[in-house]
Amino acid sequence: MQGSARGWKVFDSQIPILTCEYSFGPGSATALAVGGSGGLVVVSPPCRVSEAVFDDLSSHGAVRALVASNAFHYLGMANWKAHFPDAALFAPAQSIARVEKHSRLSGIRPLAEATAITCPGVDLIDMPHYKTGEALVRIRTDRGIVWYVTDVIMNLPSLPSNPIIRTMFRMSRSAPGLKFNNIAPLFMMADKTAVRRWLADEFRKAPPRWLIAAHGDIVDFSANPNAQALFGV
Repeated sequence: MQGSARGWKVFDSQIPILTCEYSFGPGSATALAVGGSGGLVVVSPPCRVSEAVFDDLSSHGAVRALVASNAFHYLGMANWKAHFPDAALFAPAQSIARVEKHSRLSGIRPLAEATAITCPGVDLIDMPHYKTGEALVRIRTDRGIVWYVTDVIMNLPSLPSNPIIRTMFRMSRSAPGLKFNNIAPLFMMADKTAVRRWLADEFRKAPPRWLIAAHGDIVDFSANPNAQALFGV
């Protein structure tokens, strides 16, 4: 992966696909930028970043859309909208009310209406069986299918340093390594078993080569076939 001195890393230069790690206070997350129709779609826009981060991404194309990937990944939305006022706003349908309330933005549209902005090889999927909404981004590339997930799956190399969060993650078996997030279902999901079943079905129908986790390291399933066991494969 080609690095950027100002925060963005190029995962795929053709589409393109870029990632940016940012801090939101108690932890860190990874944002995604992916090429769409006439510009870039930014998912989980990074917060608390320097002006150079905005300029750096602009060098890869116009920012066409901003996506809050769930009801809690909205922290960068207002700042990015201020920098790119013409960008359309999207979120999973059940996330919209909370994202609009906390970001103080209006006119956020459901993911189902983003098809005019995403290109044919990019899917913004509003995952079923959620109370608060969650997006799965699926991208078809020459290197294989890429998934971007936010809070449903994590791949943390180690337990968080915060003692309270560390205990929660350890006791719920949500980290370290490639794991389902067993904390989020308590308040985000309507049916945890159905969510996992749905993800396993999607995995089998069109197996991803790569998984970019908003929380943790990128997974290459071809180099780590044992990781497929998470989906029962």
